[in-house]
Amino acid sequence: MGVSTRPNFRPTIMNPVTSTKRVLIVDDEADICLLLSGLLRKLGYIPTCAHFIEDGRQCLNSQQFDAIFLDLNLPDGLGFDLLPYIKQDQSEAKIIMISAFDGQAERRRATEQGADYFVGKPFTRRSVEQALQTIQV
Repeated sequence: MGVSTRPNFRPTIMNPVTSTKRVLIVDDEADICLLLSGLLRKLGYIPTCAHFIEDGRQCLNSQQFDAIFLDLNLPDGLGFDLLPYIKQDQSEAKIIMISAFDGQAERRRATEQGADYFVGKPFTRRSVEQALQTIQV
C-alpha cells in the first residue's frame, strides 16, 4: 500500500559514561582475563587482554586506553617494568595493579611507581567496581 513516513525506531542500550571506555588487562592467567573482561563488558567497557609485558606494550602502541589492569608477576617480568612505559606513552590512562602478592610493600611500591589503585587477588566484582569508581574511569 503506502510508504510509511515514520522513522525506523531502534532503541539502543548503552551506558553513556562508560560506552567508549577502553580497558587493557595485562595478566598471564587466562581465567583472570576471561573473568575480568566479562565483568568489564557487563559494566559497559571495551576490554583487551594481553598475557605478557611485551604483548601489553604492543597493545599500548596500537591504541589508547582509559584504564589498565596490570598484574604484578608476568612470565616475562614484573608489571612494575611496564609502569614507566605506560606513564610515558599513555599518561592519561589510570593504572590498577592486580596481584596475589597483596602486601604493604607491594602496595607502597605500586603507588610510588605511579599506579592509581591496587586490587588484591582473588578479587570480587565489588572490588573491581570500587577501583573503577575510585579512579573515575
